[in-house]
Amino acid sequence: MTETLAAEVGRARVLLGPGARVTAGETDGLWSVRMSLGPPCHGHTPQWGVAAYDEAHVTARVGSGVAELLSDRELLRARRPLTAPVTGPALLTPTAAGVLVHECFGHTSEADNYLAHGGSLNRGVGDLWTRAPLTVRDRPGARPYAGSYTRDDEGSEARTVTLLADGRWVGLLTDRATRRLSGGHSTGHGRGGGGAIAPRCSVLEVRPGNHPVTALLGALGDDGWLLGSAIGGFSVREHAIIELLWARRVRAGRLTDEVIGPAAICARKTALAARITALGDDVSVLSSPYTCVKDGHEVGSTLISPSMLLERCVLRPLKDVRRLVSRAHPGTDRAAR
Repeated sequence: MTETLAAEVGRARVLLGPGARVTAGETDGLWSVRMSLGPPCHGHTPQWGVAAYDEAHVTARVGSGVAELLSDRELLRARRPLTAPVTGPALLTPTAAGVLVHECFGHTSEADNYLAHGGSLNRGVGDLWTRAPLTVRDRPGARPYAGSYTRDDEGSEARTVTLLADGRWVGLLTDRATRRLSGGHSTGHGRGGGGAIAPRCSVLEVRPGNHPVTALLGALGDDGWLLGSAIGGFSVREHAIIELLWARRVRAGRLTDEVIGPAAICARKTALAARITALGDDVSVLSSPYTCVKDGHEVGSTLISPSMLLERCVLRPLKDVRRLVSRAHPGTDRAAR
């Protein structure tokens, strides 16, 4: 570890206080920093991480991670438990929006998932998903992120694939077993090990819109929610789940002191996509050490996204997610992707 990264890590420990846990290291060229405001407790302990194949990139992100954790700590001091569902328009911060895109469009565009569950979506390649001009690409060759690579685990060259173009589904991610769905050639997204190779998304990038965040807050009307600090996400066939540390009430375009959480969005992907109405002009890169799991195999994943406006969503208590998923898909584990 260079002196520069060591100094940033040391500064983070001081700023976050004695109860914080801060670790840094390198494995197979992937540098990472993890920070947590105490022992892990899902939905209650703020945590943050960055990982990249470039120590300088990781070093440059530590300061923003500290700022995010300090902000989360203040919001949790004001947070009250969400005990029953609440409904309204919502603005997802870039990291929360990135998780939505990953679960709703990334996993759904993996060719094996498309073949197995495409029928339950009532959507196919060529169909329109969103009214908003949402364009999503998967770019495994983008560097130096945690999801980056040049050849997949089958040796195929990694290709950029556009999944959505202006809201329309136009592409799938394939490996050699599913290459017939991409013109007879793998797109280079076969990842896994020990016989678990399957198409996987890597570096998902959402084209930003032209709306400032202040305008999107105003678009929430008299009563809406700002959704931040995604703490988990799942794709279970035709359903997507986004877990959030907090949701902050917005009235007449202004943030209030009312904070609730932890909360989760659990909805059919088609319904969720139909409610996306606008994209921000801001962009955030989430290249974290927290991996994406599918069929028990973990791979690096990166999300690049702007803020995203939902005309309506239902926020549910985090504890209700397992029950909701079990009801829709008996016998399905909530962590299944």
